[in-house]
Amino acid sequence: MHYDHSLWVHIGIGSLAMALFWATFLSAKGSPLHRRVGRPFFLAMVATVLTVPPVVLLRPVPFDPGWIVSLVYLSACVGTVVTVAWTAIRWKDQPERFRGLHFRLLGPLVAVLGAVVLVAGLVKGDPVAAVLSWVGLAYGTAMIHFAWTHAPLHRQWWLAWHVNAVLGLFTAVHGTLGFVVWRALVAPDATRADAAAWHAGVLVVALLMRVVVGRQRQLPWGFFDRSAQPLRRAALGRRLKGQRN
Repeated sequence: MHYDHSLWVHIGIGSLAMALFWATFLSAKGSPLHRRVGRPFFLAMVATVLTVPPVVLLRPVPFDPGWIVSLVYLSACVGTVVTVAWTAIRWKDQPERFRGLHFRLLGPLVAVLGAVVLVAGLVKGDPVAAVLSWVGLAYGTAMIHFAWTHAPLHRQWWLAWHVNAVLGLFTAVHGTLGFVVWRALVAPDATRADAAAWHAGVLVVALLMRVVVGRQRQLPWGFFDRSAQPLRRAALGRRLKGQRN
């Protein structure tokens, strides 16, 4: 396979993923159509990741270890976020299964990779790497916290994970593929700084979408029931006071 062929396959599948995202996002949440379109979207995201290695390895440039690190990092992040988005729905009644061994392994993995990419980006002066490091750092840290915190869960904890993960996938598709299309059609001389600005802008859009969905569904940013925390603290205080007496 030639580089151009691998690139067009990647763009084609990525475009399909983008179309399926909007078909899923605009459909009634929880409806048969939402589920029917959402499953192919997740599969398209996995297929998009699988088409990245040929693009990276067939590039007509000298071998660059940095690209391999980027490939591993982005593949791990997308694979992790797809897994979280899928299992949050499948195991919404089984929180301990959701944050089981796979969850506790993937969280630290993407967090460490995110830190490595951030440091590498700062050392090499690559703004794109620095911006993209947020995926591993944000999701990895959140997964570690959720895995090891056993406070009462919010009744829609699973939906918060699902929505956060899907919007993370939104940034992956629209950040990478969107910039490629924009550069090809509008700004062929776009720099790495322009790419970083594009990714940051897509992230802002995703956060605004999260605000809108959160208000529509009364969905918290976190996953734990804050209303139960004062009661737990009060109960703990009474228990400690009783022990002292």
